[in-house]
Amino acid sequence: MDEKTLKDLIDALIEDKKSERRFKTISRLTILLLFLIVLSLPFVSSDKIYKTGNHTAVININGVISPGGDSTKKTIDLITKAVNNDLCEHIILNINSPGGSATQSKIIFDQVSRIKKTSDKTFYAIIDDVGASGGYYIAASGDKVIANSSSIVGSIGVRLDSINIESLAKKLGIESQTISSGKDKTILDPFKTLSKNQREHLNKLVTDIHDEFIQDIKTARGEKITDNTVFTGLFWTGKQALQLGLIDEIGSIYDINQKYLNNSNLVIYNKSPSLIEELMQSVVSNYSSMLIGISY
Repeated sequence: MDEKTLKDLIDALIEDKKSERRFKTISRLTILLLFLIVLSLPFVSSDKIYKTGNHTAVININGVISPGGDSTKKTIDLITKAVNNDLCEHIILNINSPGGSATQSKIIFDQVSRIKKTSDKTFYAIIDDVGASGGYYIAASGDKVIANSSSIVGSIGVRLDSINIESLAKKLGIESQTISSGKDKTILDPFKTLSKNQREHLNKLVTDIHDEFIQDIKTARGEKITDNTVFTGLFWTGKQALQLGLIDEIGSIYDINQKYLNNSNLVIYNKSPSLIEELMQSVVSNYSSMLIGISY
């Protein structure tokens, strides 16, 4: 073995040792940091934002109201937390939603309506860009419903979407091979045409849900709504919605805070992950990447 080859071998071994020491050092520091974070968690209050003195709780309800995940549970939990917080004086439901699941929307509506019977706190439902369908369903539960003049409000209706591609499938030589029991189990199969009885059944189904939607809105809004055209599924601007009785006044969260809440401290209850939570997620992610050799 010549001198140069020996030197290269020694340098390579030294570099390997350095890399090994660096990895061990990083691993030990990461484990130590994780330990310190876990140790400090009991002393970090996740409810700190709710204990900032007298305030108005702002609960954001954004996007499509979906049965997936736990958005309904989170919303109800936040409302309950605000109601039970002695420092919370008022509650704002800040809504920007085109609707979604009829069931989830009704669950939130019913829960707010139930809570209002035993709470002396005023619920302000403020529609931002959109408060339509299920979004309006929830908004109607408020003691006062407010929207901007250009907000989209209404769409009190129910839809059940389905398509039929039977003729197209035949042209392409595609056949359905769905196996089912019960002659109506595949009622919404896109490869089959609805029978008369099936269509009547589905019409009754959406009508029943729509009737319940209408009754809840009438109960919530009382005599403010005098024109039944608001229940056809159409939607309006906030200015038009005011004339139809769907909302109580035109304004924004800032207008309402100044007019009714004496410029209250607005506290958003939909909390973002804390610095420690973000740091922990980052450390765990980076540590896992090191272990499996992934880098970016």
